[in-house]
Amino acid sequence: MFNINSYKSISEREDKLTKWWKEEKMFEKSQDQRSDENSFSFLDGPPFVTGIPHYASLLPRMAKDIIPRYKTMKGFKVRHVWGWDCHGLPIEERVEKKIGLKNKRDIEKYGINKFLGACKDYINEVTSEWDWYVDKIAEWVDFEGAYKTMDTGYMESLIWVFKVLYDKGLIYEGVKTLLYCTRCGTPVSKFEIAMDDSYTIMKDSAVTVEFPITSKGKFEGARVMAWTTTPWTLPSNRALVVDPKETYVEFSGNEKGKTYIAADKRMDSLMGEDTYKVVRSFKGKELLGLEYESPYCYYEPGKNDFKIYEYKGMVNMDEGTGIVHNATGFGEIDMDMAKEYDLTILFSVDDEGKFVDKVTDFKGVYVKDADKLVIEDLERRDLLFKVEKIFHRYPFCYRCQTPLIYKAQKGWFINIQDNKKSLLKQYEKINWVPDKLRKRFVHTIKTAPDWNISRTRYWATAMPVWKCNKCDSIEIFGSMKEIEDRSGEEVTDLHRDGVDHIKFGCKKCKGTMTRIPEVFDVWMESGSMPYGQLHYPFENNDLFTKTFPADYITEYTGQLRAWFYYMHVVSNLMQEENSFLNVAVTGVLAGTDGRKMSKSFGNYPDPKATLEQYGGDALRLYFLGGAIIRGVDMSFNEDDLRDQVKTVIFPLWNSTKYFSTYANLVNWKPGDSDKEPATKNEVDLWILARLKEFNNELEENLEKYEISPAVRSIAPFADDLSTWYIRRSRQRFVGGDKDALATLYYVLVQTAKTIAPVTPFLAESIYGVLVKDQVKGAIESVHLCDWNSLIKLTNSEKELLDQMQILRTVASLGQAARVEAGIKVRQPLAMLNVLAKGEFASGEKPQMSKLDTWMKELLSEELNVKEVASVKTIKKSKGWNVQKGKELEVALNTELTDELRGEGLLRELARMIQDTRKKSGFKQEDVVGVILETEDKGLQEVIKKNSSELAKQTNSRKVLLGKGEKEVKVNDYKLNITIKK
Repeated sequence: MFNINSYKSISEREDKLTKWWKEEKMFEKSQDQRSDENSFSFLDGPPFVTGIPHYASLLPRMAKDIIPRYKTMKGFKVRHVWGWDCHGLPIEERVEKKIGLKNKRDIEKYGINKFLGACKDYINEVTSEWDWYVDKIAEWVDFEGAYKTMDTGYMESLIWVFKVLYDKGLIYEGVKTLLYCTRCGTPVSKFEIAMDDSYTIMKDSAVTVEFPITSKGKFEGARVMAWTTTPWTLPSNRALVVDPKETYVEFSGNEKGKTYIAADKRMDSLMGEDTYKVVRSFKGKELLGLEYESPYCYYEPGKNDFKIYEYKGMVNMDEGTGIVHNATGFGEIDMDMAKEYDLTILFSVDDEGKFVDKVTDFKGVYVKDADKLVIEDLERRDLLFKVEKIFHRYPFCYRCQTPLIYKAQKGWFINIQDNKKSLLKQYEKINWVPDKLRKRFVHTIKTAPDWNISRTRYWATAMPVWKCNKCDSIEIFGSMKEIEDRSGEEVTDLHRDGVDHIKFGCKKCKGTMTRIPEVFDVWMESGSMPYGQLHYPFENNDLFTKTFPADYITEYTGQLRAWFYYMHVVSNLMQEENSFLNVAVTGVLAGTDGRKMSKSFGNYPDPKATLEQYGGDALRLYFLGGAIIRGVDMSFNEDDLRDQVKTVIFPLWNSTKYFSTYANLVNWKPGDSDKEPATKNEVDLWILARLKEFNNELEENLEKYEISPAVRSIAPFADDLSTWYIRRSRQRFVGGDKDALATLYYVLVQTAKTIAPVTPFLAESIYGVLVKDQVKGAIESVHLCDWNSLIKLTNSEKELLDQMQILRTVASLGQAARVEAGIKVRQPLAMLNVLAKGEFASGEKPQMSKLDTWMKELLSEELNVKEVASVKTIKKSKGWNVQKGKELEVALNTELTDELRGEGLLRELARMIQDTRKKSGFKQEDVVGVILETEDKGLQEVIKKNSSELAKQTNSRKVLLGKGEKEVKVNDYKLNITIKK
């Protein structure tokens, strides 16, 4: 007896399976049954612990589950261990809000050690929130053995990586201008701003400022016009920049005795309708080397300061005056130019974004507030030519939403520039899905700056660098033991509160070695994940060797500039080897406001309600089969999600229920569920061939990590099985045909195995009903079964698949003829003529000019016609509806005789009885008695004459005329019906 348990919802069924999997430790069994010698390596990029998961964070989890499941069924041992990304600003910001702190000064007043303790407590509070969602999407992963980036072992591997790279000469301490958050008090990576699209259109003041030339000669006294959108940077001016190839003009305006210099191309924009007179025109090269008077000079000028230079990429003719001012410490290109020309690099703004005391006129003023004061000061001193309001796209901190500034920073950097050639050479060995994204990865490498791996924050791994307070010599350590041996103190933690207190004497002088305050950039932690997760090289050396590089990783496109890139850098600089071989890249899932779906934006609904309504399998089908899994951006669409239930889950589950009903009616017992039935029925043979084709298509795509086409292949097969094979074999099932039952049983069991990596719940449900609960000694879970190996289709199977596709086209044309003629499908018709044309008639494609007997029978049943004939010509004539296809044409006889009308009425009566049975709560196997009542004498005769046939079609003991209770309608007839057991 095949038992189908009834559940209130898909979600309830899935929850029962999740509970059973956990109780029976199915994930652990799936791991244990595979040999360590046949491993498939997978790296799971850890999610941040902050907040509740959303759709965009669940999407990659599904992509991370499907391939390991598939490879496990293929016989591989796949290590799938969860990880937690615990460090960094996202955590600090949450903890600051919880405690009520506003900035770094508050944290240090509160106490760094106490703050770090609060961060650790927060991590332990929130990491459990993922469990429900992971279970709900059927991801099988080792939660108990999860690694955390805050684990001491993980951090120790990180400092080892740092030491190795430093010893190789790949790390240096230097000064660069970086994006900087004045509230968080730390540099922020450009790519992090881009990942979260943390830009806002801002209204700012743009000023054109006058810089008088002091060099002797024809330009002496002329005022060079420089334009900037950041007036607050003018107190830090060190140079002006022009384009030597462009034409500039010296001109006079309304103010007597003054001349000005600007680019000729910018004069219309600069002067507008104001009149001016050109004194001379010249190329920008004539200005090079001239000295000028800067409006501010708080610092002693260097020998190369306050001169006019050229610098590639700094000047453009699309905005401003064609002349740019350089504030060396407050722009990336400004810094590069300063280093090339040996300009003075200024640190005139403190960590909170306020001017230092040296800048006497604006000391203690926040830079953005200083704009107004600088403008007023310049105007008072007659150095301001023009002020205008502009709107521009401005970066904000992706965590606290503070406007960012560019600011010169001392820090530790990995030398990327000298290693780009090797990084580009190695990337070519990586298989990218989709392949088009490899170009974006190349661009990431080519345009990457040296990597700033230090942060002036707290909650991260402390950098293992000790510096002398007198001679500035440094010592770097690559393990806790090295620190202990050098200091004589025990080390149990590598956060700041575990090492900041450690001091020891300098080897070179009598000074004291103290740890520098910086911590690691969290992306250094992420890039070192292959080592850190195993505490390599301190433990698990054999496991590391077996699992590195990873066979497969997956994340969304933002990680091209992040996790993918940083792992690529670390592994190649460490050992000249890629950290991963195959990568599937998903697109960006947009939130309700059109921006990237993100916890920090709060622009998405809780997916819990969606998962409870539609279930995890539906969400897996929706995401894994969508364009987003191939790197295409999309917005969440609930209608498309609902379609997955309609096109896959319901058809396959209902097919299982349908089989169980008719198998139970004749007490059919299964044999070997993996043995293909020895049937000779063409429709059976077709669905068996179609099963092989489906299995092969899904496997071939998963082997190439083409997840989307693999998943999309399920719905067409489910449709073929449920709406074609089962419908065309219905009478055989009703009659208890053993070949039909054996074929459907085999197909459903094998389908469960094929779809197991995609829809784990549905596959387990089907397998449980058909195998686990039926076959003694059967494997207890579909997920412990071996994969159906690729089976090559024979030529006869290929031909059968082609023939059936053609027959379905014929059927579609026939249905179109019925619709056009306004005749119901249940109304029998006399004849269908079929004409094959072109390649179908010539034999270049499957020969269809003469239909085989089985083809005619199939079309006759499908289209409810008495006869199907192959013809050589078709002509339009009265009583025939003609439909034309590209290489097929059909003519349907639409004339109705009294006999045909009677048969049609009989079918409508049978349908009505079946519908009433179902609505009355009777099961298919229930044998009932039916009483029909009608006043129409003609209808009474039809019922009397065909009562036995009606009883047979509706699984009834008898169908009799009598007193009915419930009123129903069949065509234009009114009846009353009673159904009883």
